[in-house]
Amino acid sequence: MPTLDIPISIPTPSSVNVDLDPAKLGFGTTFSPNWFQCEYRNGAWGHARVEALQNLAMHPAAIVLHYGQSIFEGLKAYRWADGRIALFRPRENARRFARSAVRMAMPPVDEEFFLEAVRSLVRTDAAWVPKEPGTLYLRPTMMGTEPCIGVRASHEVLFFILALPCGAYFKEAGPSGAGTVTVYVAESTTRAAHGGTGDVKASANYAISLRTIEEGKKKGCSQVLFLDSGGRRQVEELGGMNVFFVEDGALHTPPLHDTILPGITRDSVIQVARDLGIKVIDTPINIDDAADRMESGHITEMIACGTAAVVSGIKELVFESGRHIHIGDGAAGPITRQLNAELQGIQFGRIPDRHGWTEIVA
Repeated sequence: MPTLDIPISIPTPSSVNVDLDPAKLGFGTTFSPNWFQCEYRNGAWGHARVEALQNLAMHPAAIVLHYGQSIFEGLKAYRWADGRIALFRPRENARRFARSAVRMAMPPVDEEFFLEAVRSLVRTDAAWVPKEPGTLYLRPTMMGTEPCIGVRASHEVLFFILALPCGAYFKEAGPSGAGTVTVYVAESTTRAAHGGTGDVKASANYAISLRTIEEGKKKGCSQVLFLDSGGRRQVEELGGMNVFFVEDGALHTPPLHDTILPGITRDSVIQVARDLGIKVIDTPINIDDAADRMESGHITEMIACGTAAVVSGIKELVFESGRHIHIGDGAAGPITRQLNAELQGIQFGRIPDRHGWTEIVA
């Protein structure tokens, strides 16, 4: 692995030229001034560095542009009340990134190399980590850059990391994300099929969902719920988030398989729920049965979870067929609020970390 070439100077707060008030920050459009990048050529990683963010220069025949050979991750840096900055479960992101790379025929990044790359960028742009409830969202990415018009894996790749200071992912869910959103149920399109790439973070998985997400937005929905590709109408996941249902005080969630991404937040929610004495049940969930149980009041809460939004409630399902299902009274339920408070309490250092999930960036 290469030695990281980290700049000696680190931006000071005076170098921040945007308002980092979390209430004013959107998600995904503000970038810190630096990025990490490293190229892989001739069977080896090259010069790794953190440097000023700049546009990519890429041959128009780059394999990523024609055949979609690209993966990414998402994790966050959190500013604690005492000023320290922490990462949340970054090793899990490193491991999933390596697994995604192998699936997409790219060289996996060594776990420690991945972690030091993330730490180096966060140290350099530490001034860009907003105060709570804001975060610095980190986007490690890898893509095939070799110019070649031919369906094969690229022999050259670029590994880079962007940093984005951000506020709430769902503005309608409030600053902590513990509010509620409306979700569109896709009934004619799916995001993944068995044997595909549904269980890794391949960029193509998200490209498939874009048209359906736009259709949902036209109906006033913030997210899309996808069902299985086999026509059984089994719940799988949202467009970038996992999903839970609350019934009789227990959490129910679809079991992981090769068409559902093993979300790090999903795993954290399950462990936090068990810490709190909440029963968790992995079970197939038919969307029509679930809708009926919502209408009868047996399912009292529905929860979306992911790195960007953490834990948010779902107040309504809007089916492609036109059916509308309201969940509870439209507000986040008690279990949703409890899980959100517990998980964000750990992430922001307000609650003891029982699992060793947080890592302070020196």
